[in-house]
Amino acid sequence: MSDDRLRILEMIEKKTITAAEGADLLKALDKNDKETAVIKKQKNLFKMFKIKVLSADGDKVNVQIPLEFAKVALKSGKGFMKIDQIDDMNLDLDLILEMIDAGSLGKIVDIESADGDTVEIIIE
Repeated sequence: MSDDRLRILEMIEKKTITAAEGADLLKALDKNDKETAVIKKQKNLFKMFKIKVLSADGDKVNVQIPLEFAKVALKSGKGFMKIDQIDDMNLDLDLILEMIDAGSLGKIVDIESADGDTVEIIIE
């Protein structure tokens, strides 16, 4: 329970405010929480998911897609965004999805293989 909700309940208990006033305040907090969740989701719509691969052979891959599309692609078929160098490095896609859901920003994967292949995954 949030501190604000606890304070409201304490105010009702101490009779600083009536139960009806407390209920109104709790409803206002709920509405504010929902609006905050919508704003957070809207901000995610503008974030980009970037994959950069540079192979030791000189091959370059640079993928940039909206974050929400990347989440769907990663969840719905982990083979959808199949890149040989990435598959060879055994990335934990479930962990990457957890980091995305947690709101991580910046470089979330930075790998260099023994043969010189590099993979970066960035959220901006």
